[in-house]
Amino acid sequence: MMNKSINRDGYIALSTVLVILSVIVVVGISVSMTAVSELQTSFGSKQSVESLDIVEACVEDALLSINENDSVSDMITLPEGTCTVTTNSQSGNNWDITVSSTNNDYTRSIRVKAVRGVGVSIISWSES
Repeated sequence: MMNKSINRDGYIALSTVLVILSVIVVVGISVSMTAVSELQTSFGSKQSVESLDIVEACVEDALLSINENDSVSDMITLPEGTCTVTTNSQSGNNWDITVSSTNNDYTRSIRVKAVRGVGVSIISWSES
């Protein structure tokens, strides 16, 4: 009779250990997945900010070129990256340009409307 009780206790202990290990594994996987998701979000945010920094620098170069040369090239190359410049319209001293930059599949664009006079005055600046 005592022998059956020992066997039953062994099964209960083994079952308890397996359930506890299963819960620990599920919690561990959940924590790991959350950490990976947070890292991906952080990386994406960093790449987006870097792309915005590049496109802002290119807009400044484009506005400088408009001020100095009354023209702007279709491509601006900086040490950090390259931007494309689209002249949406140019009538007299009124300029409407869109500057775009892609950094690791993260594209940022800025549309600027400006007037060239003694200097360049920005009328509007919109990011996308």
